[in-house]
Amino acid sequence: MSDKPKIAAGTVLSVQQLNYILNGATIMGSGGGGPYSVGQQVLQYIGTRPVNLVPASIVPDNYYTAVSAFVGSPDAAANQVLDFSVAATAFNALSKTVGFYFPCVLPGEVGAGNSLIPMAVAVDNNIPVIDAAGAPRAIPGFLMVSYAAAGIPASPMILADKNNQVTLNCANAIADPVTRGVISGGVFPEDAGIAFWAMNGKTLNTPGVAVTGTTTLALTIGQALANAIGSGQDPVLAVMQTMEKPNFVLCTGTIKNSSEATSGGFDFGTVVIAADDGSEVTIYNQNENLIAFSNRSYVPLAMGPDLICYLTTKGQVFSNADLDTLAPGTKVAVIGVPARIMRVPFILNQFAIALAGIGYAGSYVPIEKLNAQQIAA
Repeated sequence: MSDKPKIAAGTVLSVQQLNYILNGATIMGSGGGGPYSVGQQVLQYIGTRPVNLVPASIVPDNYYTAVSAFVGSPDAAANQVLDFSVAATAFNALSKTVGFYFPCVLPGEVGAGNSLIPMAVAVDNNIPVIDAAGAPRAIPGFLMVSYAAAGIPASPMILADKNNQVTLNCANAIADPVTRGVISGGVFPEDAGIAFWAMNGKTLNTPGVAVTGTTTLALTIGQALANAIGSGQDPVLAVMQTMEKPNFVLCTGTIKNSSEATSGGFDFGTVVIAADDGSEVTIYNQNENLIAFSNRSYVPLAMGPDLICYLTTKGQVFSNADLDTLAPGTKVAVIGVPARIMRVPFILNQFAIALAGIGYAGSYVPIEKLNAQQIAA
């Protein structure tokens, strides 16, 4: 192990900014990325310890970092008090395994849990967190991230909870099912801290490897939401103004019913919304929202990798794991947002595989094309 290098100081985030990030990341998570309650627990775990956010560009070529996250069932995570120190356990074990100290930590995706959990590692290790991720949303599969599309090895991977630690080495193509098999095998309680995607700064800053600015975007969205609520403005419109354009209100209405079943470390489910225009909109998810249909159209309203985001019309954020926290009759909006940076053949193919697994055998159609009538209007 080499001497411990240091990363130059970035932006120390205030408690208020951390709450903005939590809210913005929950929206960007597209129904997944961990329950809102997990993000709240992370903020309690962090307490008053400073969280330092740095741009990816500041990481020197020869410094190493790795992704820290929790992996498993969001529904399972929503129903327990989690020990976030296991994320640092996995992260530090991976550092020893690869033989390089990690002077910064990298998020894997955007969501209430997995945007905040790297911050828990950051404060435990007194290192900064990088303002980047493998996607501008949460994703149901390891190979749906830019790191995988760029050919970066996910292995070695470390899984850890308070009682167990497992090192996995396998090809990227089987990294996800191998990990899910371990998680759902009964040893781990359907979730664990994970550290993987170790890489140096040169790799991190190679074009196409990371999606930069994701935490700052979550902060911007969360702040716009808070400002709108505080000033009596439309929170849905305020959020949409901060996100990639053109974006769309896919529907507003109330949740008619929902179903979720946990299997193999995933939550599979549907959410049916009784829309204000009299239609029914059904959203299918695998932890994260994958595709949305209206019963008035033969084509989808939106599909992954484009974002299918939730927000109540009064500005409450929630994920699929938080549905039972909504009061009956709560008016919700479903927002569709393009994810152009994810529209590379490798990632599109991974989403096609996931969509086929839940019964959609069609091809990917960009959200702008599916909602061209809204643009024209």
